[in-house]
Amino acid sequence: MNRFLCLVISFGFWALSNLMPLTLVAAEDPEEAPRLPLAMEVFVKKPGKHLYELHVHLTNISDEPVSVDVRDLPWNPTDGSTWLSATRLDANKSPIKQNLPIGRFGSQMVPLVPGESIQNRVALNPRIPSLLDDIEQAGVQLQWDCPPSNLKFVCKPGSPNTLIIPKGDPGQPDVYAIDHQACLVLERRIGLIDIPEGHDVLFLLASESIMTDLERMTSLLLEVEDYVQRCHPSWTNSWAVSFVTDKKFAGFLSEGENRRYFAEGLWQEANIGQYSSQIRTLFRFQWIKKRADTVYLSLFPFQQQKDT
Repeated sequence: MNRFLCLVISFGFWALSNLMPLTLVAAEDPEEAPRLPLAMEVFVKKPGKHLYELHVHLTNISDEPVSVDVRDLPWNPTDGSTWLSATRLDANKSPIKQNLPIGRFGSQMVPLVPGESIQNRVALNPRIPSLLDDIEQAGVQLQWDCPPSNLKFVCKPGSPNTLIIPKGDPGQPDVYAIDHQACLVLERRIGLIDIPEGHDVLFLLASESIMTDLERMTSLLLEVEDYVQRCHPSWTNSWAVSFVTDKKFAGFLSEGENRRYFAEGLWQEANIGQYSSQIRTLFRFQWIKKRADTVYLSLFPFQQQKDT
């Protein structure tokens, strides 16, 4: 999983290889299995003009820690999950064709303490190619079972399992109040170099000394989280950080001069770490075999301490 995530981030975060489209069809009802006490809540968001996505939150509602496999999360295309249905709001409630990617996805258990949530998004435009036409002509209804079919979770009590995008929805992006001057200060504080368009990934300038000091690294990541919440409110709590020692090496491996730097061994030396907030894991010196390791690092306990 370590190697997998490193490659995912390097070549384009969350971009899975070996994906192929799959038309959504009805699935046979699987045998009922014990469900995890993770309450699912779903929201429609509009991050850009005529762009629609679902934000899915899974929160541990039990009194004990719960572990979930990333392969079972609603936004991962492990088996072309069919939990979500879409229909046109016409007289016939016509089902809408969905194209789902399927692909191999490594197993990784993520422990969640009581009250902790794991979140991510499901982009609707690529999933439903006719989405904009359907909205313009009739409106769209999105629905899932409670408890969700083909998933191991429960629905959040009182949370709707049907969402409507009304006919003729103008598709205006969500508006947030952002203090841009404060964001500039935070960017300098965390050493922000770049955030690639379309990716919830931050490239930060960092030193090897902070990478080996977990207390300082935790403080830095808490500042990153604060920056994300205040300055990128359209994101979920699934984001990634790539740490480099020189600005010229920031960016995905496929970009700019990075392939040449990689061939010369410079890129590997400069890319000293990555952090995935979704799996709560810090990858240190992943390109240097003798120094490479992984550290489980959840920010949630520190958030709770700050809030009390």
